[in-house]
Amino acid sequence: MRYKAVVFDFFGTLTIASSPERRAASLAEVAGAIGVPVGEFRPAWWEVWPERCVGAMGDFPAALAEIARRLGHTPTAEQIAKATELRRASERTFRVMRPDAVDTIATLREWGLGTALISDCTDELPDEWETVPVAPYIQVPIFSYTARLRKPDPRIYALAFEGLGVQPSDCLYVGDGGSHELPGAKAAGMTAVRVLDNDGVAHHRFEPVEWDGDEIESLADILPLVR
Repeated sequence: MRYKAVVFDFFGTLTIASSPERRAASLAEVAGAIGVPVGEFRPAWWEVWPERCVGAMGDFPAALAEIARRLGHTPTAEQIAKATELRRASERTFRVMRPDAVDTIATLREWGLGTALISDCTDELPDEWETVPVAPYIQVPIFSYTARLRKPDPRIYALAFEGLGVQPSDCLYVGDGGSHELPGAKAAGMTAVRVLDNDGVAHHRFEPVEWDGDEIESLADILPLVR
């Protein structure tokens, strides 16, 4: 084998990429539930993404209440609960696996390779990780929310290869390119490859993808890369 381990991103990599329109509709539901105009809520919500994804604002209800407060609104406990329910439901729809995700990772494990996950996320994914179809095949799941680190901080990559007990040069990192993750993985000593969006559409990411390295069209394309 060329590598001892494969480290994956989650959203847009193991999952089918969600459209900006669907994301916007989900956020509009949340804003409506707490009675805040979505035009005010959306920019304020995304502005604090760097804080939210490392747990600096607490869980979703706490972050939601704080953003509303900053905007001059005071949602009731019932409104916060309803918005949280809507958020959890919509987040589950963003976890639809690519068709080849489970089989590819299961094959890697059968071949004896280590597997890890590094996801920039808020509390919903770690809280419900055990319900995700690929969870049984990921040995070291790392979430920015619980690690209090986000990509491309080299320390979050180190949590993966150290957790697997391998050197960074033994790892192949696979991601769709958000959060500057691919240059970050390369800088951490890994080999990095970009998996293209499943439908060929350029989906919303927090920063533009800057990558001139190797690309693959599907997760199954990983298999010949590691042998």
